[in-house]
Amino acid sequence: MNLHTKKLRLKLSEDYIYNGLALEALLREPYVNFTSPKARSLDLKLDLSHGSDHSADDIIISSDAEAHIRAFVRHIKQIAPMLQKVFIGSTSDTAVRTHLPSQQFDTLVAQICQSIPDIELRFPSRLIRMDSSLSAIRRLVNDNCEGGSIESMVQLVRHNAQTLQHLDLNLLEGDDITGLIQNADGSYVQYPDLHTLRFRTTRDRDLSRQPVFPGAVPFPCLRNLNFVFTSPIGYDTPFRGNSATLGSLGLYLTQNMIAMLRRNKVFTPTSHPRLQYVRLGWTTNPAEHRSASELEYMKFGLSIGPNALVRQLCMALFHPGLGSVITAIGKHKCIQVLELAHTSMHIMDVIALLKALPLLSHLHSKALLTDPLPNDIPEHEIPAYMIANYSPMGRWFRCWRISNSPNFNYQIAVRWALLLALICPNLDYVAVLAEYRELFMAHMQKMIASSGYRQHVTRLRRLLFGGWSDHIPSVEIAQAKMEATMAAVAN
Repeated sequence: MNLHTKKLRLKLSEDYIYNGLALEALLREPYVNFTSPKARSLDLKLDLSHGSDHSADDIIISSDAEAHIRAFVRHIKQIAPMLQKVFIGSTSDTAVRTHLPSQQFDTLVAQICQSIPDIELRFPSRLIRMDSSLSAIRRLVNDNCEGGSIESMVQLVRHNAQTLQHLDLNLLEGDDITGLIQNADGSYVQYPDLHTLRFRTTRDRDLSRQPVFPGAVPFPCLRNLNFVFTSPIGYDTPFRGNSATLGSLGLYLTQNMIAMLRRNKVFTPTSHPRLQYVRLGWTTNPAEHRSASELEYMKFGLSIGPNALVRQLCMALFHPGLGSVITAIGKHKCIQVLELAHTSMHIMDVIALLKALPLLSHLHSKALLTDPLPNDIPEHEIPAYMIANYSPMGRWFRCWRISNSPNFNYQIAVRWALLLALICPNLDYVAVLAEYRELFMAHMQKMIASSGYRQHVTRLRRLLFGGWSDHIPSVEIAQAKMEATMAAVAN
């Protein structure tokens, strides 16, 4: 017996489950007396390497195999009678790609997921013909990365429309999910308790050719909406009826998406009062990178949720136009967390942002290699120069996370980190990727001991205890805290 285990982890060959060997092993020492009454989560990794060898005859399930599957699942649920969450995945991506569908696999998934409200399946939908009798599901995640029919998954989602709270589907081009919104008789489906919806698609879709569903309001209580690439539902359907509840939004902006949002006036200055977290990504034609198109995309993105506190702008902004970008961002004084992970910035850009955004606490960007500081001032006098001209600023600025970039110069990054720490009284974390961490911290220690910096050692040493940590405050943490707060308010 293990009274403290909260998650049960098993790694097994699927064939051992079908032929009874898995259960036999669990009924022998040292596992025979194992129970986990407090375990709420099962993480089952299946070795599917033999599944690719199944012939057509093997796909017809035998009575013995079904009995072994049911006995195995029954024993697992005796070991952990309080299971609320199940994750089922493969030990090998290669095996998944070559594995054939089978009744055995369908039965195993259906039996394990029976009466489980939180289900995550890391398999392509071609392998899973879901049992629509599964009910009372609150969270469902499915990875459809290898293609195949998604019809049974759509039926399962629709069957659980009244209880689902979290839905995450990975879709391919051509996947028809009309059934999520509309029943066969033409009536609309509504998900009254769904607060989190995430669709991942493979490419942009022509939203003008997607069904319109006039009058449908399928997601009236959404708090978190995320499209990775673009909406597979089309038109403005996912945005209807939830402007008062939506607090977190992730969009991949394309010309199709922007045109649709504008045409339907989805976002206005007074809509979406609770929208606090906005994550936007986009790409433009490489030939237009340095033109006004990039700024136009960004300005439209900033018009979404004008009072949002957390913004992730996942695009590459180029330095010649960065001044106008900072000016545009600076109109949103309430921003506390800003991610420009693909944009290169030097120290004066950071200072300009801190001036424009007085509440900024977290910044994620690349470090530009050029050094804009005066070259007629001796190196040991630069700290005093920065303090005299810029200190204090960024009262709330706590974390600068530096993305990787070609020819990353950790020495320049250290210099800027120390100078920013001298003028920003609460900057405690400057994070770089793991591959540069050791060099970054060693050079920081060396610079702190050098002339011009050593008199500030008490202040600067704080960076030594934060800059290399794996627990740097991040945009994701800020979002999680914000979503927890919104959930508490909603409930």
